[in-house]
Amino acid sequence: MIFLIMKKELKSFFRSPLGYVVTGLFCLVVGWMFMHQLDYFINNVQKVPVHMRNHYDFTNEVIIKLFSNVNFLLLFITPILGMRSFSEEYRDRTIELYFSSPISDFEIIIGKYLGLLLQGFFFLSMTFIYPLVLSNLEITDISFLITGYIGLFLNFSCYAVISIFASSLSTNQILSALGGFVLILGIWITGWFGQSSSNYLLAQILNFVSVNFHFTHLLKGTIHFSDLAFYFSFICFGILLTKKRLEARFW
Repeated sequence: MIFLIMKKELKSFFRSPLGYVVTGLFCLVVGWMFMHQLDYFINNVQKVPVHMRNHYDFTNEVIIKLFSNVNFLLLFITPILGMRSFSEEYRDRTIELYFSSPISDFEIIIGKYLGLLLQGFFFLSMTFIYPLVLSNLEITDISFLITGYIGLFLNFSCYAVISIFASSLSTNQILSALGGFVLILGIWITGWFGQSSSNYLLAQILNFVSVNFHFTHLLKGTIHFSDLAFYFSFICFGILLTKKRLEARFW
């Protein structure tokens, strides 16, 4: 049943004009960002003497910034993709069909979550053309490309579980999207507070609960167990919160 629900979510996405509009805007913005950063890098390199051009690292100036910009776009896109997960079911009263069937709440959540993850993978796959463009350059270490995409997908996984939880709180899709955006923005802000805090212990705690802190490690081409543990715990906690929200109907 999980895969049937996942399939239903994917059909709803690809049959909706909103999905294609968001995809088109995403590709347009990411393409503009990539070309702008590439043009800016080339112009800066040409302005400096030849013996100083090695100081301009293409990876940091173009690739890392592109990953960071895509991550920023996901902040806005994910709540839009996830706002229909439960809000539309509440509005159309089709959620009662799930509740009256032998499907568990956990299966419903996982099915919708997997469907949203595949939508996120579809969006990220639209950017695979850029590594192909860069294949003509002499880049010896491509580990940062692999870990960068892993980081983007893990960040999207966290944003997705937040968006699904926000969708389970309201029958209004717009409010669900706004709620998801605010919650995702909240875990961004914690990282900013952590960087500006003078208290070492508080700064470490705030940094650890921020997805961007762990995302930065992956952008550098390194994968730590603590980062994977954070993402796994975050996703499990979000699924648990959504499950408790659905169980509130029995209260």
